[in-house]
Amino acid sequence: MQEIAFTKRSLEQVSPRKARFRIKDQGNRESVAGLLLEVMPSGSKFYRYRRRLNGKDVQVTIGRFPNISIENARRKATQLALELMEGVNPNQRKRDEIAEAQRQAALSLTVTELFEIYQAEFELKIKAGERRPKSLKDAQSNWATHLKHRIGHLQVNDIDRPFAQNLMKLLLKDHTPAVHNKCLTLIKSMFSEQEVNPFGRIKKLSSIKRERILNQDEMRALIASLEQEEPIYQDVVMMLLLTGQRKSCVFSMEWREIDHANAIWLIPTSKMKAKRPHAVPLVDTAMAILKRRSAEAEAGQPYVFPGQRTGSGHIVDKSGESGFWSRITKRAGLYSKNRSDNVTIHDLRRTIASWNVMRGGSLQAASKLLGHSDIGITASTYAHLQLAQVRQELDAVTDSIVGTTTRDSLQTPLQSGLEGLTREQKIALMAELGRSLSEG
Repeated sequence: MQEIAFTKRSLEQVSPRKARFRIKDQGNRESVAGLLLEVMPSGSKFYRYRRRLNGKDVQVTIGRFPNISIENARRKATQLALELMEGVNPNQRKRDEIAEAQRQAALSLTVTELFEIYQAEFELKIKAGERRPKSLKDAQSNWATHLKHRIGHLQVNDIDRPFAQNLMKLLLKDHTPAVHNKCLTLIKSMFSEQEVNPFGRIKKLSSIKRERILNQDEMRALIASLEQEEPIYQDVVMMLLLTGQRKSCVFSMEWREIDHANAIWLIPTSKMKAKRPHAVPLVDTAMAILKRRSAEAEAGQPYVFPGQRTGSGHIVDKSGESGFWSRITKRAGLYSKNRSDNVTIHDLRRTIASWNVMRGGSLQAASKLLGHSDIGITASTYAHLQLAQVRQELDAVTDSIVGTTTRDSLQTPLQSGLEGLTREQKIALMAELGRSLSEG
């Protein structure tokens, strides 16, 4: 390794090479052992300090020449030498200082700022195709509705485990287990990169799966109520029924997603909960709706069900009483303040899948129609409805039991004897009975 006396002039005159190289400070009374100048191929020059600690080489960057003077570089090198003599690794110390500074900065964040960071990271994941825009909208809605007014003003370090537990209890007091679980999932994710996640040990609540489906009478009432609606609402509800897809997908259906030649609706990954594209077969009634809407659509309109006064550009349903679904169900007698009796839009999806399975359709077909990522999801909801085979086998068993028992109980000995006679024997018996009756 080359050695020169470190002066400003001598270091300025050092020329770069194709590969980086180091120069030692020439041994004199001002020099510090271990102080080096590293020259990069670009011409940049850096002071480094290099010594051994516990049998390993430790190299610490002091700074750039000429931003740092030679005197200051030697002074810093002397301080580093003292640290190493005490067994302290300056690099590790610096990493620890950075980590502590980051931790303190994180703790000084408000929870609202933490949500904004979470939101920004979520948007990057959407661009990368890892998450759906619908999931971010759900998170934003849960934050704004249930969490922001409770904890948005607090600092991150104000929230410990007891506070987190009490917060979730308050949410459960005012809302359903489903709301509790959605908020817990969100806030766990927000705090996931903190040193201690105060929500980490809180578990989701078991919730009863909704099983509401429409029977034939209810379906007739719904269709009759639809006939009093505007065509766009008639069409969108029928498309929900005929495809069995989620309302977010049907509401945002685009013309470019429709393969008219093959009668297929290809829903892109960005709209699917399963994070993969989904092909939906379109029955003749659905294609007739699309054909009519296509003929009536304005030029350049991307959506099948456009919404003129919505921010999204397509139809939406307000959750309150002013929404079209509330109007339809009330008129059909399907609205109830009891949530378990009330018919929701998602119940249409459950209805078509349930009817398919109850009429002998396979779980595989239902799973493919619904776009589930795993048939186990379908089975957990619809397997108990597979009654066609059970009914067939039950009919055979009951026919065997009831039919045989009834026949045997009604059969007299005479009937048994008659069944065993030949045709000639039966004729002879009838003639003998005729004589007996005439004589009697």
